Amino acid sequence: MEFKDFVQNASKEQLTALGTLGMWMQEKVPVYCTCPSKCNQSCQLAKELNEALMLAGQRLQSM
Repeated sequence: MEFKDFVQNASKEQLTALGTLGMWMQEKVPVYCTCPSKCNQSCQLAKELNEALMLAGQRLQSM
């Protein structure tokens, strides 16, 4: 299942959990992702996860 598909069908409780994960990741990426390859920006999986987490935040705000 694609991340975005999951988010599209997620319950409010699941969206809240994803929102918490997204906020945690935003705080931690600058601390832990220090490699020169910037995998959090170049890795397709990381990009899709970030997009899904942003979508979860948008869905939560519209509820």
